[in-house]
Amino acid sequence: MLSRLFLPALLALAIPALAQQKNTASLKVIDKKDEVIFDYKKTGAPMPPMRLMPYYDTSSYIANTEQVIKDSIAHKKNKKHNKEVIQDKSKVEITDKDINDGNNLFVMMFNPTCSHCEDQTERMEKNISYFSKSKLILISTPQMRQYIPNFVKNFHTAEYPTITVGTDSSGFIDKAFLYQALPQINIYDADRKLIRIFSGEVAIDSLKQYIE
Repeated sequence: MLSRLFLPALLALAIPALAQQKNTASLKVIDKKDEVIFDYKKTGAPMPPMRLMPYYDTSSYIANTEQVIKDSIAHKKNKKHNKEVIQDKSKVEITDKDINDGNNLFVMMFNPTCSHCEDQTERMEKNISYFSKSKLILISTPQMRQYIPNFVKNFHTAEYPTITVGTDSSGFIDKAFLYQALPQINIYDADRKLIRIFSGEVAIDSLKQYIE
């Protein structure tokens, strides 16, 4: 008898609960549909969020302990010390906010063991005078980090203030790489919107029009 009385009551409670779950699920689906999904490889698209784990080669800069102490003291007194490398070395991670300087940005996705990437790096270094304002970010996958020290050492990238070499820690490459050829150079304007993508080696003359 009691079970007959409780059954309708349980059903009365269960039906609104199921309806509420259904509405919640519907909201989730709607929210997902309303998400803005960018095609980061299309011209005009915003630059994907970037987190770069930079690699710094200090061997060419640190001559002896006394010099390091002097530079450290000078840097503490003046944050705009001309040895910008010291300030950079305090950055364990570089984000897109750190490179938001109002100039065009060149992001080269590369493999430090790739001969084409080596040739492209050498080509840009020989014409580094063009890149006085536009920064060059050389970004590789985390799996390639063990090869970067040799790459940085062989190509002396630490000697060029506008070049930063490191590994991706935000999935930037997955979002921006066309998976066609290495290196790939993505050029972003001052607002960090995609202007142009170059796949494979590219001549400096082709880059000049985008260099500020």
